[in-house]
Amino acid sequence: MSFPVLRRSILALVFVTSAVACLYAGNSSFRDSIVTKSVVIKPDYYIDEDQRRIDMMDGVFDGRVDLGDSATTAYAQRVYFGEVDSIQQIIDNSGFDEGRKKIFRESLYYQLRRVNRNTVYLVKRYDNVFRFMLGELNAIVQKKLYDYATTNISYTFRTFGLIKNESCADSFLIFAAHYRPEQVFVNYDLYRNRDYALHVLEESAKIAPVTVKRYFNPGDPVYEALKKSEDTVVKTILAIKNKFSRKSNAFTLLDDIMSGKYTMEKADAIGNDPQKFLEAMLKIRAKKNPLGVYSLENDLEIYSLKFIRVLNDLHNEKDAVRFASIEKLPAEDIYTLIVYSEEEIFTSTFNGLFTRMMIKLGPVSGYEFLGELGDNRFRTFVKMCAGFGKLGPFLQSMTAVHQQMLMIKFASGLEKYNDLSQAVEVADAFGSITDSLVLKILKGTIKLEYLKLSAKNAVRGKAIYGLLSSLFVEKSISGGDWFSSVASQYSLPDFDKINNERLFTSDSVDRWLIYFYDDEDGEASFSSFMKTFSDPNWNVIDSGIYIIIQSKTGKHVDIYANKSKNEYDGQAAIEKIFADSSYEPNVMVHRGHSYYAAKTIDKIKDNTQIFVLGSCGGYHSISTILEHSPEISIISSKQIGTRVVNNPMLKLIAEYIRKGKDVEWQSLWKELDVKISAKDDAKAYERFLDYIPPHKNLGAIFIKTYTKMMEQD
Repeated sequence: MSFPVLRRSILALVFVTSAVACLYAGNSSFRDSIVTKSVVIKPDYYIDEDQRRIDMMDGVFDGRVDLGDSATTAYAQRVYFGEVDSIQQIIDNSGFDEGRKKIFRESLYYQLRRVNRNTVYLVKRYDNVFRFMLGELNAIVQKKLYDYATTNISYTFRTFGLIKNESCADSFLIFAAHYRPEQVFVNYDLYRNRDYALHVLEESAKIAPVTVKRYFNPGDPVYEALKKSEDTVVKTILAIKNKFSRKSNAFTLLDDIMSGKYTMEKADAIGNDPQKFLEAMLKIRAKKNPLGVYSLENDLEIYSLKFIRVLNDLHNEKDAVRFASIEKLPAEDIYTLIVYSEEEIFTSTFNGLFTRMMIKLGPVSGYEFLGELGDNRFRTFVKMCAGFGKLGPFLQSMTAVHQQMLMIKFASGLEKYNDLSQAVEVADAFGSITDSLVLKILKGTIKLEYLKLSAKNAVRGKAIYGLLSSLFVEKSISGGDWFSSVASQYSLPDFDKINNERLFTSDSVDRWLIYFYDDEDGEASFSSFMKTFSDPNWNVIDSGIYIIIQSKTGKHVDIYANKSKNEYDGQAAIEKIFADSSYEPNVMVHRGHSYYAAKTIDKIKDNTQIFVLGSCGGYHSISTILEHSPEISIISSKQIGTRVVNNPMLKLIAEYIRKGKDVEWQSLWKELDVKISAKDDAKAYERFLDYIPPHKNLGAIFIKTYTKMMEQD
C-alpha cells in the first residue's frame, strides 16, 4: 500500500486502539466488536506492514526506500509499493471468494518477505516477479491462466503458490514436463499436498523416464509417491530400475516395451548397441506422441552430436575420410543427425550430409520421405536448408504440388502447439528464404491463417500470425495494404539498443561472469582471452583459480572469469563472491561446447542484460534464456563459437560500456565487421558471418514481442 493510504490506515488504527483502551474495562462486547471489525476491514494488513518494513530500511518512513540514486529509488518505489498495491487491488476487487483471496495474499506476502537489506537493491528481480503475478491474476480473471502460465515456465514455478489451487495447475505442470521435467520433479514440494500431485508425477514420468530415474533413491518424496502408483507404465519404469539399473537405456525405449515389441531384457540389450539403439529410437520417434518423448529427444540429440563433433573435427580431411563413418547409414539416420545437431553442425558438415542423404533418397520424394519420418522436426530441417542454401535442391526432389503442400504445412497450424517453438522455426527460416515462389506461398498461408483465427477470435493464434505477417513488411515484400495494416497492430519492436545505465548496478559497477570449461580447446580460449585485455585501460587480478579484469579508466567494469583448468572450483569461488555480496551479473558469457550451455544458462539472473552463447542453442535455449531475463540481448552463432570472433566482440562490448556509450547493436556490429575483416583472415570472417547479433535474432525478437503482447492482453 502506498504511503498516504498506509499513513491513513495507521492513523485509523491509532484511533481504534485509543477507543479500545478507553472502553476496554467497561464494555468487553464493544471491545470485541471493534477488534473483530478492524480485522475484517484489513484482511491484508500484514502485507501493508511488510511494505512498511521495506520502507523503513533507509530509516525514514516516507513511502519509498532510498537506494542511493534517484532513478533506482524511484524504480524501487514503483515496484515495492506501486506494483504490490496494484496486486492487492486486483485481489480485493476482482470478485474472488475469500478462500482464493487468502491464497493470493499469502503468495504475495511470501514474495515480499524475500526482500531484505541484502536483496532490496535487486529491484529488477522483484519487478519481474510482481509483474508476472499481476499477469497471472489478470489471466485468472479473464480465464486465460493456462495460456499465460505457459509463456514462462520459470516464473510460473517461482510464483506457483498463487496458482496451485487453480483448475489448470495440473495441466501447466504436465506441459512443463515436456520442456523442463526436472523443474516438475525438483519442485514437487510445491504441490505434493494437492489432489493432482500423483497424476502429475505419473504423466511426467511417462514423458521423461530418464529424468525421473534420478529421483529413484530410498526416501526421496518423488520416488516414494510413484511407488504407490497403480499406473502400468509407471510400474514398468520402476521395474526397469529394479531389474537393471539407472544406467540402462531401456528407459528411453519405453514405448516399444509397453507396446509389446520388446521385453525389458531385449530393450536393455538394444540400448547397449549404439547402432541398434539409434534405429530403435528413430522408429519410435516416427510415431505420434510416443511414451518417453522428452527422453527420446534428448538421447537422439546426444547421439547425433557425438557423430557431428567427429565430422566437424575432420573438416581438413578429404570427404572420403571425413564422411566414411556415415557412408553406410540410410537416409533416415542422416536426416536425424542433421536435425538433432543444429547447435553445432558446421556448414561443410551439413553440406556433406545433405548431399549423401539426397543420393540415398534416390527417386523417393522429399515430401514422402518426411512423412515416413512422421514429419519429425521437419520445420527445423526446412529452416536449416534455408539457412545453408539447400532449400531449393530439397524442394526440387518433389513435385510442384508437394512443394506447395510442404510450405503450406510449414507455415500453418502453428497455434495448435502449446509452445512457440514451431512459430519461431518459421520466423527464423523467414530471414534466410529468398525464393520468390516460396515467399509467395508463405505469404498466402500466413494471411489465410490469420483471417481464419480472427474469425474465431483466437487471441493467441492471431498474435502468432500477426507477428509473422509483420515480417513481410520488415522485408519490404508486403505487396499490398493488408500486411501493412496488420503489421501496424503486431509490429516487431526495435531491440537494437541497451542504455548504458541499464548495465550498471546500484553501486555503479558493471559486472560480468564468463564461464570457461575444461574441454579440448578451453585452455587456448582462456589464454587468448587474457591477451585481449592487455592494454593500459584494463588491469588483471589473478586469484589463482579465477581472474578479475577491472577497468582502470572510464566507468567501473569488473569482469570475472574462471580459469579453464579450474572449471569447478573457479566457478564456485566466483559464484560465492556474487552470492555473499548479493551481486547479479549484468553480462554473462558462455565459453564452451553446447553441452555445457545449460549449466551457464541456469545461472542467468533477472538483471543480466547481455548473454553471449558460443553456439546456437536453437529455440529451447533462447526460450530458457528469456525465461530467466525477459529483456536480455542474446548473441549466438549458427556454428561453434570461435575465439577469433569472441575475443574482439567481448572487448568491443566492454569498451562501449567502459566509455559510457549505449550499446547500439547495429553500429557495434558494423564496427566489429570492420575489425575482423581487416585481419585479412577469410576463415575468421566466414565464422563471423555465422554469428547472430541481438537485433537480427528473429527467434528471440519473436518470443519477446509475443510475451509482451500476452502481458498486455
